[in-house]
Amino acid sequence: MKITLTLFTAVVSTGLAMTVPAKAQDYSSSSPRNVDNCDYGNYLVNNNGRCVDLSGDDSNRFNFYEAKFLTALKKAGISISYESCDAGVLGYYQPHYNRMTMCQNNREDFNLYIETLAHETWHVVQDCAAGLDNGKIVPIMNTNAATFRSILSSLGSADWQNLNLYDPEDLPYEAEAFLMEKHPDKVLQALNACTSGR
Repeated sequence: MKITLTLFTAVVSTGLAMTVPAKAQDYSSSSPRNVDNCDYGNYLVNNNGRCVDLSGDDSNRFNFYEAKFLTALKKAGISISYESCDAGVLGYYQPHYNRMTMCQNNREDFNLYIETLAHETWHVVQDCAAGLDNGKIVPIMNTNAATFRSILSSLGSADWQNLNLYDPEDLPYEAEAFLMEKHPDKVLQALNACTSGR
């Protein structure tokens, strides 16, 4: 399935470019890590570009995101399992089986769980763009080298450390997922747009 611009119009119109390098450049230069002076490690960016502080004890914020992700993934036909995994693995997505695994034994806190859920769901979006039932994924924003550099420049130092653990051929997919894990509303929007016909 060829990626079409119309498939992701809703996401592009909210400020995140999926296929237009100039918009990706604008997005990365807006430095989402500095929105409302939030700590990069303790927030998610909502659809209005504002921070959702994840450092407090309000579990309703987390449950809101978890419920939205689980509903959208179920609608897309993605199964989710919660398992014990090797040390350091937080989750993974298997496009051949349309299956996501969340690693319960390595989850440090609910903040990290939501980030991981958003990260792995972005891989579902990549899978959906390629055709959900063919076992393939495609990078969505990495249309050329300049766009890829823009994405990389938007990542935090912890993301860079994590990227070093991946094979080079996985970097286009993983860099996008690390960028998008801080933007759960946009991930959900892209998933819902991609799977609206299912």
